[in-house]
Amino acid sequence: MQPHRGRMSLKRVLLAAVLTGMLLLCSCSFGASIDTLLVPPGLGMEQEQIYQALQDSAGKDIKLQYPKTGDYLSAFILSDLDGDRENEALVFYAKMGLSATENNLRMNVLDKRGNTWSSVCDVPAGGSEIERVIISPIGSYTDAQIVIGYSVVDQFDKKLVVYDYDTGGLVQNFAAAYSLFDIHDLDGDGLKELLVLQADSSSSGAKAAVYIPNEEKQFRKTQLLLRSSCTGFSQVLYDTLDDGSAVVYADMLTGVTTMQTELFSFDGTKLIHVPDDESAASETMRSVGCLTLDIDGDGTPEIPVQTVFPGYEGNVADQNIRLTRWMTAESDKLVEKYRSYYSVSEGYAFMLPRSWQTDVTAISDGITGDIVFYHYRGSLSEPMQELMRIGVASDRDERASFLEDGYSLIHSRGNSYYFMNVCESADSLYIPESELLSCFRFV
Repeated sequence: MQPHRGRMSLKRVLLAAVLTGMLLLCSCSFGASIDTLLVPPGLGMEQEQIYQALQDSAGKDIKLQYPKTGDYLSAFILSDLDGDRENEALVFYAKMGLSATENNLRMNVLDKRGNTWSSVCDVPAGGSEIERVIISPIGSYTDAQIVIGYSVVDQFDKKLVVYDYDTGGLVQNFAAAYSLFDIHDLDGDGLKELLVLQADSSSSGAKAAVYIPNEEKQFRKTQLLLRSSCTGFSQVLYDTLDDGSAVVYADMLTGVTTMQTELFSFDGTKLIHVPDDESAASETMRSVGCLTLDIDGDGTPEIPVQTVFPGYEGNVADQNIRLTRWMTAESDKLVEKYRSYYSVSEGYAFMLPRSWQTDVTAISDGITGDIVFYHYRGSLSEPMQELMRIGVASDRDERASFLEDGYSLIHSRGNSYYFMNVCESADSLYIPESELLSCFRFV
């Protein structure tokens, strides 16, 4: 069965044009409505009490500030900062009415005595905006360290500051420039280290550093120069080895449209490239957006490295139809774990069955937009047996059209509906639908 949905595709094009025109005509009112939606959520009862205590201390002319990323996304962070088994409140706010040369971003720590919250200390922040907050022990100290990442100038320069909350005040122990930071047990000793990644600068290339405080809470530094030029970092993920130590997967931006992954580990003394091969990082080069992820849920990250399906060698006519090789570090080398078709924009991967990995190619149907898999026999211009096609609907009308054409609905998420249609045949690579269902991953 070969489905045809040309009229539905035309309908989608016309609908998109109409919607675009409507948005252009009402752009002013649309922008205003978005602005009205971007307001802080209502405060809970305890937060209201903390906010009132903050106003009693700092004045009424203040505005709450929020971290942009991480686990703490509220202006109010409740955590045991001093090890007394009672939560303190760390609050970020901007003090209005200051001069242009003054930093209006501030931090206030409040403590609860009985049923009453009161301000304990109030200090200026280390930057103009809060990027991320982590509260965790670092090294052998059991007391929580407050690690705050700030943007400093035009959200480009970033600085992290490590604070202790001690004897009623915030004490700054350490500060460093960063592009991305995290806290993790890197060497498997049960204690956490501070990991700091920095992109290329005018004075040096990209580097990774691990910081551990000594008994005086002075931070010892171990550094590793990364092998690739880097304009920024997207994320870090970890693979835990049998000895408890971690391999760090650092996704880094290497150009406007490209990224790759550097892998390294920490043995408690020094940082080490994994694998110990100069070309390893360049082998992970791919398009921006193809982030490393645990595609099979086994706890080990996989790197989605893009190449071409059979028949496309030397032909870049359709760059959207790419074969993805999922790579991971094993025995000090990068190895291929899976092959798939992976659509970042649609949020799914179809993991190729083993029998399809070398003799199947994929083509985008110009009429329906489906991704169609064929038994490849040496040339894209020769007749090929269709094996399966995948389609994604973006509304209920389109969903109904897929069902009418005999597709099977295999997954839905929000307004997206994922379909497959298996072409039954006597081909040697034919696999029934029931078996192919297990090959889909939704991310």
